[in-house]
Amino acid sequence: MHRDVKKKIIVAKNIGFCSGVERAVKLAEETATQFGKAYTLDALLHNEEEMQRLKEKGILPLYSLNNKGEVILLPAHGSTALEHKKAEENFKNVIDTICPFVLRTVHIIKNLIKEDYKIAIVGDKNHREVKVLSDAARKNLLGVFQDGTEVKNIQSISKVGVVAQSTTSQDAFFSVANKLIRVANETRCFNTICKETLRRQKEAREIAKNVDCMIVIGGKTSANSHWLYEIVKKINAHSYFIQTEKDLDDISLKNCSVVGVVSGTSTPYWLTKKIIRRLGG
Repeated sequence: MHRDVKKKIIVAKNIGFCSGVERAVKLAEETATQFGKAYTLDALLHNEEEMQRLKEKGILPLYSLNNKGEVILLPAHGSTALEHKKAEENFKNVIDTICPFVLRTVHIIKNLIKEDYKIAIVGDKNHREVKVLSDAARKNLLGVFQDGTEVKNIQSISKVGVVAQSTTSQDAFFSVANKLIRVANETRCFNTICKETLRRQKEAREIAKNVDCMIVIGGKTSANSHWLYEIVKKINAHSYFIQTEKDLDDISLKNCSVVGVVSGTSTPYWLTKKIIRRLGG
């Protein structure tokens, strides 16, 4: 990274953890303090640097619930019914850190099923949250769609309820909803994208219009961080996705006098501050 010219750094107001991730991290730290160490099912959140910090505090990820132990934290993205059952069988203490926004979507799905709606989920089928929502839908799952182009071979359907992964984009949600409205006799749409995610997306769009280049900070497994990057890249071709300050070494900002900085909802504030300092802000 070149720093020949003094740069103006425009940092988004909405940076650091969202409220759901902040709650999960706080619960994990309190649990580790109480028990000496704590396990989490998979990654508690999708940021590798923060997971390393938590590991140093005695908070360790497990990738199988066949282990037995004192305490386990279920992740902020949620857990399936089987995972919850296994956790209660094998651990004395089970602490569920599921984000309240994700839990709300699970309740919406269950209520729709009671009224015989098929469930369409907008999001990434490989993401833990979507797997949890699909588990809640069970046999009523119509499908998981990343955008409207994936709504294929559905000629007609009686009743469908549409929900979204909390960190997907509004464009994707509306494109799927629009397609299903055309083929279903009755469609109920619930825009379950997290409001904090929407605020970040809106702010990122505005910043991207007014800077020479954009820096998006997030973990490589963070869905909402990658969506932010896709959004700003369409507005500002000089957009870069980075995980740590070291990634700046591979970017030339020589011709960028005004730099915009945004971050995903699982990117810790301490990491964002390090990157801003490195940029000269």
